[in-house]
Amino acid sequence: MKTLSPEIIDQITEKLSHIVSDTFVLYIKTLNFHWNMVGKEFYMYHHLLQEQYEEHQEAIDQLAERIRMLGRPSPGSMKSFLKKACLKESEGLKSAEVMIQELVDDHEALVEHCHAIIQFTDEVHDQGTADLLTERIRSHSKQAWLLRSHLT
Repeated sequence: MKTLSPEIIDQITEKLSHIVSDTFVLYIKTLNFHWNMVGKEFYMYHHLLQEQYEEHQEAIDQLAERIRMLGRPSPGSMKSFLKKACLKESEGLKSAEVMIQELVDDHEALVEHCHAIIQFTDEVHDQGTADLLTERIRSHSKQAWLLRSHLT
């Protein structure tokens, strides 16, 4: 088993800190849209978004715990999440279609970010992080697909 150097661990955990921060922003955005969705499809969206934000909550915990397993502190405040996140918060009331498109875009951005980090973790032989991020790719891809199917 190859031991990761402290420098490599720093790089991995910094990348994971960005993913956990983006996931937290997506969690809050999904929760916001869950609360504020209106229209004839409210009930269906309300339940779909609840399933998604509950999954995000679990993912945040897994990502933060991976950072801790690697011996580094995880971001844990709104200030630190917003500083490290690439995804943007959503303010104001929007149409259901705009909300859903924002969520699709965010899921797809997270898929891209996870792919890029997996390339790095493969190079440094960190299969534990790669495995976790592969699961995140599957989840975000599925959630984007479920949401995208409502935009036709």
